[in-house]
Amino acid sequence: MNDSLLNRDPLDPAITECPFDYYHALREDGGVFQVPDRNFFLVSRYDLVIQVVKDTDTFSSKTGVQVPSSADGSHRPREGMVRTLLTADPPEHRFYRNLVNKAFSLKRVSSWEPRVRMIADELIDDFITGGNCEMNYDFAVPLPLIVIIEALGLPRDMLRQFKTWSDTISHLGGMLSEQEMVSVQALRQDFSAWVDEIIADRKLNLGDDFISDLIRARFKDNRPLDNAELNSIVLQFLVAGNETTTNTITAGMLLLLQHPDQMKLILEDRSLIPNLVEEVLRVESPVQTHFRYATKATELNGVKIPEGAGVGVMYGSANRDRTHFSHAETFDVQRNNASRHLAFSQGVHFCPGAPLARLESAIAFEQLFERLQNFQLDESRSDLRHLPSFTHRSLRKVQITFDRTVTATNR
Repeated sequence: MNDSLLNRDPLDPAITECPFDYYHALREDGGVFQVPDRNFFLVSRYDLVIQVVKDTDTFSSKTGVQVPSSADGSHRPREGMVRTLLTADPPEHRFYRNLVNKAFSLKRVSSWEPRVRMIADELIDDFITGGNCEMNYDFAVPLPLIVIIEALGLPRDMLRQFKTWSDTISHLGGMLSEQEMVSVQALRQDFSAWVDEIIADRKLNLGDDFISDLIRARFKDNRPLDNAELNSIVLQFLVAGNETTTNTITAGMLLLLQHPDQMKLILEDRSLIPNLVEEVLRVESPVQTHFRYATKATELNGVKIPEGAGVGVMYGSANRDRTHFSHAETFDVQRNNASRHLAFSQGVHFCPGAPLARLESAIAFEQLFERLQNFQLDESRSDLRHLPSFTHRSLRKVQITFDRTVTATNR
């Protein structure tokens, strides 16, 4: 079975919809695999993923994280590309990362807890009387997006437009047609141009928000961030600041509905919710794969990788590696090492927004379980397929029904 699976195109929609047998075959094959015809490499074992993401000298992020499109599998950096967070390596990466760490320190994130809880309750208020909701767009999308929009000091009335723009960046995944790519590039240019306008206005009207903080920031030589750097960081935050949380909340609710025994454990002991979040991140990693490129000819676990080759770091596969997680395919909200997952990566590119994503996801489940009960999946109105992507994992539509709790009726 492994040989036949490994001969298939990993970007085949049938593979990306349910990739876990393919991941298992990759790990059994040794963990480093050159994909036939596409020629890039996939790293699928937990220990090897750690090795790659921590060796930024050999495996660079300067190309961006998307799937290589070249016939020879190469993934070299483009000329003129702005490199800040996801697309910079040490030592340059350090300055940008320090800026972001200040914005998302544990102290600052903790101070947002009341506001996150208030937003969650406002969203529940909007659909509670109807006895049903669509988890993505009624709750899991707007919750983190409102939070990040407020942190950046951007207008809330553009929520849906932000989501459209965000999807164009995060859901490329190597699976768009040429015509779709043209449309996506046009949307990205619109998004970037709009951010440029916001930055220009904010320079004239500095406030207490993250964009203003970025404008005030200075390098060691007193140089400010230029407009291209500012634009790059803001774009990345608008995308990364909502996608992980959205997908964690929606996937988590579906997993609980599909595993009533696990739902029962959570409902009986709400203190398990933080560990539920970690287990969802492990089992249904919102970011499945990010790419690096080899800066020089190298060898990984006995496989030769040429200079310039694209190297896919498969977080979604590593998180199901049974050498690190017993019964790795099992969804277990009581798993004692669930937080050892790699959903937020590791090393210098560990997601700086991870504390906020964890806080938002935990509060989402806390408020849902406090105010609603008797959750049921409405399969007739759901679409449980995933958006087509090799790099991200996002459910299309999860429609649920519920009853109000006694607590909710007294609000």
